[in-house]
Amino acid sequence: MKHRSVRTRLLFLIADTGGGHRASAAAVARQIDERHPGVYDIRVVDPFATAAPGLVATSTRLYGPLTQSASWLWGALYHATNSRAAVSVIDRAVLRRLEPGLQRVVASLDPAVVVSFHPLLNHAAARVAHRRGRRLPMITVITDLVDVHAFWACREVDAIAIPSPGGLDRCRRAGISASRCFEYGLAVDASFQAPAPGPVERAALRARLGMRPEGFMVLLCGGADGSGGIARRAQALAAADLPVDLAVICGRNARAERRLAGLRDTHGRAVPVHGFVHNMADWVRAADVLVTKAGPGTIAEALCCGVPLLLSWYLPGQERGNVEWVVDTGAGRYVPRLRQLVDTIAELSTPGSVALGGMREAVSRSARPEGTARIAGLIVSFAATARENVVPAQPVLAR
Repeated sequence: MKHRSVRTRLLFLIADTGGGHRASAAAVARQIDERHPGVYDIRVVDPFATAAPGLVATSTRLYGPLTQSASWLWGALYHATNSRAAVSVIDRAVLRRLEPGLQRVVASLDPAVVVSFHPLLNHAAARVAHRRGRRLPMITVITDLVDVHAFWACREVDAIAIPSPGGLDRCRRAGISASRCFEYGLAVDASFQAPAPGPVERAALRARLGMRPEGFMVLLCGGADGSGGIARRAQALAAADLPVDLAVICGRNARAERRLAGLRDTHGRAVPVHGFVHNMADWVRAADVLVTKAGPGTIAEALCCGVPLLLSWYLPGQERGNVEWVVDTGAGRYVPRLRQLVDTIAELSTPGSVALGGMREAVSRSARPEGTARIAGLIVSFAATARENVVPAQPVLAR
């Protein structure tokens, strides 16, 4: 009988509220698979889509509309729920309804480790994991950068991967012991982890992307959803008489992409405008400056690519601290008004700009490209000590 190779199964839990949770899980899964080929079978599951009661699942779908059309309301909800007392009430009233579905998922997959990449899943998943007949390790990977919401700090998990000193402080104050806290940085895809490109590599990247190899390149984006008034900002930059090449990535914002179709700058050059792209790392690495919202994943990716940030907008609540951190480190600036944005790019694009040089040095000091590998190593270490649990070999699955 032919021997079949087997894999240890890992369960990654996400929710598609924004793109960062799935992206972080995918980055860690890819890192594990590349470092340990053929060893692990990683399942990425969204319990809100597959195992949640209708009301609970519907509530998570409000994230996109709220953050794009009523960000002030999202900020109010964030702060109103950001306490241990509020977490306890919501957990008992709402999130416990996730447990039957999570129990079915865990029972059917029988993983060696459960990893949560979403704050609303930590408490329910920890309870389900600890009810198993054998000890099932539970790990949290925080996907926010500075302002860590109270929902992230679950004292029942076995380990928590934390992105920043501020996040570490929040978890310690919530009563999580130091032995379970691992301050590793954010997980980013391997495509963003390569050393920052030099002038020759950057010129080759630009040529491959259809941009001019030389000159100063500004990349404008707004996260996966293309939020933060991306169309207005693109039009303002194109209309300004700046010595720069502009490119725009609209993500899933089809309306902005349509609105910007045919955009040209004052030099008569067509401005490349794209929707959701799968080579975002190439675009970021090709740029001199990235103009974007203050999303944690985008910030971490830009830092790893060696690109200074101009933050034009932030989501109230979890992203305000990101702005302060980027500005305080010197890796970027906050430019919410169009005039500020144009003036700052004019300053930074001046040949020999001292300000740009200082920002690049700060970016280099702040980058943590090793974060993904360290998070992957933490998960693997728990899997190695858990009860052996194997399944027939198959590719890493994300669904």
